[in-house]
Amino acid sequence: MRLIPLYIALLLLTVPSAAQITKPVVLGNLATDKIKEASGITSSVPLKDCYWTLNDSGNKPEVYLLNSKAELISTFKLEGAHNRDWEDIAEGIGPVKGKYYVYVADIGDNSGIRSHIRIYRFPEPETKPGAHVALTPDVLTLEYPNSPRDAESLMIDPISKQIYIFSKREKEISLYKASPLFFKDGDKVTLQKLIKLPYTWVTSADMSKDGRHIVIKTLSTVYYWRRNNNETVEQAMSKPAKELPYVIEKQGEGITITASNNGYVTISEGKKTPMNYYKWKF
Repeated sequence: MRLIPLYIALLLLTVPSAAQITKPVVLGNLATDKIKEASGITSSVPLKDCYWTLNDSGNKPEVYLLNSKAELISTFKLEGAHNRDWEDIAEGIGPVKGKYYVYVADIGDNSGIRSHIRIYRFPEPETKPGAHVALTPDVLTLEYPNSPRDAESLMIDPISKQIYIFSKREKEISLYKASPLFFKDGDKVTLQKLIKLPYTWVTSADMSKDGRHIVIKTLSTVYYWRRNNNETVEQAMSKPAKELPYVIEKQGEGITITASNNGYVTISEGKKTPMNYYKWKF
């Protein structure tokens, strides 16, 4: 995302001060020059206290592994991939039982003209990787059932084993899903439109590793849903959301629930941006 409409800028200026009562713990500041436009973040299960992030459109097709102090551990180059508009990143289960995978969402479309979008997937290492890793990811090509949409938010559901994407710019965004999660390299699918949600300018989303907690964030607010047993994602999100503490970042575009499920972490575009941690406050 580059430009913020005037009505969004005014919204940011009028957010009640109560939204800023609970300040986050700053885990660290991004010191590497490789990450200047962080557009997503996700926590890692096998790599304890580590996080994956990536840059926005026009940057190298690389994914970055950070430690809990926001220090760069490793750079993963995705061979054959193109960063047309990478907007979110998620971690979750995949085709091999017991392994975790990283999902890169090339789903941004500011002008609403893309005939298709893509998700890149690669297996996550189970031990600390080297400083530089090159690999060839699996690619899933997706298209919308109606017309192109701009999107910045991706979730992986370990319960239904499906992929969820939120549109971004409408006054009431839409929730879409793609099935199956265990796609094969080169597969093409049409997204299924599920429900509309009364939010706009959604920049990131995440689901806990057990599939029970859901968060989305706009430029000004973090929203939370608790998913009950036997509920689909759309059923859970049809209920009123709870607002969680969030101190507005300059251009906050990433949120993830921690792997230990004790809170959530946000990240923003910009040089030396902080990685902020919030403990759950239900």
